Amino acid sequence: MHNTIVRVQQIEIINFKNVETGTIMFPSFLKQDRSNNKAEILGLYGQNGSGKTALVDAMWLLKMALTGEKLPSTTIDYILQNSPTSELRFIFNIENQEEKYLVYYDIELSKFEEDKFKISKENLSFKRFYNGEWKSKAGIIEYDSNSDIIFKPIKNFKLLTANNSNNHIELGVSKKLAEKNITSFIFSSETEEIIKNSKSFKEYSNIIMALKYYANLNLFIFKNDHTGIINMNLFIPLSFRISDKTSVTQGDLVIELANPSVVPEHIYNVAKKVINQMNIVLETLIPGLNIDIKNHGKQLIKDGSEGIRIELISVRGKFCIPLKYESEGIKKIISILSTLIALFNNPSVCMVVDEFDAGIFEYLLGEILQIINDSGKGQLIFTSHNLRPLEMLDTNSLVFTTTNPQNRYLRFAHVKSNNNLRNLYYRSINLGGQKENIYEETNSFEIGRAFRVAGRVIDEN
Repeated sequence: MHNTIVRVQQIEIINFKNVETGTIMFPSFLKQDRSNNKAEILGLYGQNGSGKTALVDAMWLLKMALTGEKLPSTTIDYILQNSPTSELRFIFNIENQEEKYLVYYDIELSKFEEDKFKISKENLSFKRFYNGEWKSKAGIIEYDSNSDIIFKPIKNFKLLTANNSNNHIELGVSKKLAEKNITSFIFSSETEEIIKNSKSFKEYSNIIMALKYYANLNLFIFKNDHTGIINMNLFIPLSFRISDKTSVTQGDLVIELANPSVVPEHIYNVAKKVINQMNIVLETLIPGLNIDIKNHGKQLIKDGSEGIRIELISVRGKFCIPLKYESEGIKKIISILSTLIALFNNPSVCMVVDEFDAGIFEYLLGEILQIINDSGKGQLIFTSHNLRPLEMLDTNSLVFTTTNPQNRYLRFAHVKSNNNLRNLYYRSINLGGQKENIYEETNSFEIGRAFRVAGRVIDEN
């Protein structure tokens, strides 16, 4: 799996949050370019409440499903109000030295009773690239929680059970556990144990395991709660991905900012390695700045084991201060920098960042995006309110939300090479000209009047 490249190509959202229907293609899929060694960026723009964060949440749910994690009870809130179901559809490109596939994964969430939900359906299928052309789509696993059949196609089910009757029982148990725990059936650990030991299921198993590996080690989701933790100035989550020739390590180091932390020695060693890696890039982004770990010595952890008391500090020449006193923008860059480095160097890494611009100087934001776009290898999805990237990125890298929930995402039409997309965006807000309206018009007079009326209400009370 280490040498298999997995890249998302298309995301389709149906009845999810405030999106009735919306489809976003990555630039390569849009242009039918199957190059897997060049960075792809998708920047999503639009007014508040128009479906930007829905895309981030869809990718988060994808990661949870592919890793076999239990979906939290709050996931029911993602299903569009007055709709019984929500569906997400994804297309991936999977490639190694021997094989090349387009893989299709669909997942449906359903409400039942008053406040419960389940993963009601999953469908995994693929096309193989063979002798210079794409073959017809074929099913791998089609799962329906309401069906008495464990999964279809029946011929694939028989591949797992024909020579091993125990697998029939184990697959039934896996289905029951998936329903009980609200996890994916296809990507659950129980199903994994069955399929990976079947020689006749090997090609399908390889596809499933490639997607699981991708979600576990190469797919990073930074939702708004990540930024919220930083803004509270109590902790900093250092998201990291470090690798060598034989292994990959990925995770989040949550380190206290308000007070020194006591961490196990192996966590201290990982943090040192991650920080040494980040400093190589950090001092080029913010000249003169490095970060370091101040070792306050050994101290017992609550469980009685021995740890190291550490404090994150920023270093500027001879001067050192606790990292908690740096700006929110600097702390945000530090928290995601290791992952950005991985994205820059690895075509399988996909990073999804909600409000990428929060706290980051707009010129620096544009520089980072342009460098990744020109020289990087991985995939980046971000939402933003800062319009600087509109001047830095290609039109195919920018998607805009609309006021139409049945066609929530679009790329601008009629864009010429000499157009300033930032100016075109402003003009489209004010004058229209696109296939869909991209802005719910407000009235400055009504806004001002509302402020005055609200003020009188407070005064009267």
